[in-house]
Amino acid sequence: MCSAPEKGRLLFSGRPGAVADGRAPPEAADCGRRERWGDLMPRIFLFGYYGFGNLGDELLCNYYVRIFRRYFPGFELVVLTQNKHLKAEDGSVPFTVANRWNLWRLGRMMAPGDLLVGGGGSIFQDVTSKRSLLYYLALLRLAHWRGVAIILAGQGIGPLSAWGWKVARSGLNLAAAIGCRDQRSLLTLAAMEVDTPQLYLGVDPLWDYPFPPPRSADVTPRQRKPVIGYILRAEENREKRHLLKTLTSLFGNLQLITLSLADEPEAHRLADKLGLAAPWCIRDPDAFFALSGELTVVLSERLHGLLLAARGRIPGIGLGADPKLHAFCHQMAWTCWTWEDPSFLMGVCTVIKKIIADPVSAGEKVRRQAALMEQKGEEDRQWFINQVQAVLAREYA
Repeated sequence: MCSAPEKGRLLFSGRPGAVADGRAPPEAADCGRRERWGDLMPRIFLFGYYGFGNLGDELLCNYYVRIFRRYFPGFELVVLTQNKHLKAEDGSVPFTVANRWNLWRLGRMMAPGDLLVGGGGSIFQDVTSKRSLLYYLALLRLAHWRGVAIILAGQGIGPLSAWGWKVARSGLNLAAAIGCRDQRSLLTLAAMEVDTPQLYLGVDPLWDYPFPPPRSADVTPRQRKPVIGYILRAEENREKRHLLKTLTSLFGNLQLITLSLADEPEAHRLADKLGLAAPWCIRDPDAFFALSGELTVVLSERLHGLLLAARGRIPGIGLGADPKLHAFCHQMAWTCWTWEDPSFLMGVCTVIKKIIADPVSAGEKVRRQAALMEQKGEEDRQWFINQVQAVLAREYA
């Protein structure tokens, strides 16, 4: 078993008036659905990589559910997910759960005046799967065909192959607005000639997530023994094995951490092989922040592992070739190393030694930059709310 247990203001009423553009209601819009065109409740469809046991993506889902519950209570929220038992953080189900794979059924549920929202993540890329990219593009085209407006928020765009650029351009141009979480994603859209939507440069939406405050350690950073947190992916390579052995040999206290159910078996295997303590299998943010006071530095192969470290005011180091890791580390002025970099082992150990030598100064630098990012996250939330208001106002003008 893992050592860490699982654990408003109305801005738009949502009441439509006349049907926009003189469109007639679709005859087959969702059998069994309530009356659709008069004193009715329109739908907002929320999608992302939800329901697969990845903490970062589940937090993104919770974040946007919170926004819609608070600011747009007059709309029915439909969450597209892999997990049919999805619930809100408080255990309630203030939304309709829809099978993300059943596009035929989703098409029947959609109608003009509804809104489709892509809530964060790195879903428009074809490195991990071309089929996944085609699915999300098909969803955009389905919504457009049904007369549904589209907003994409907090997006990381790419990496995309030449084929991916070609097939994604027309689909992304169907959106009314696209918010990007880093400059690389914004530049990718510009290079792809995605110029129909309003483009916006923001930060990752989880900078605005209401996480609990990190728990302070019982002793000051200078007094306590350094503990290195390592957030891993279940991807085997020789360089990773060598790094973990070196960290254990040089620094002693190495704590493996997982943020995804899929990574837990590999974490247990590595912990047993290296003689480490049981991994922290983090399945909710409270568990991470309850333990974060013990950590001196966090190395992470996952983007939201770096973000959790920053929100906990813990210095971080990125590991891997994924551009989103490098983009985030650039925002935080942290180092990020690829496995192929011939100097990565020496570089990582050197950075850790500097942090351990002066943990107070390192933590203060994180605190200052994180405060700026959190402020930007609040601004991004208001931008998103404004976009939703503007789109819905046009639909029901």
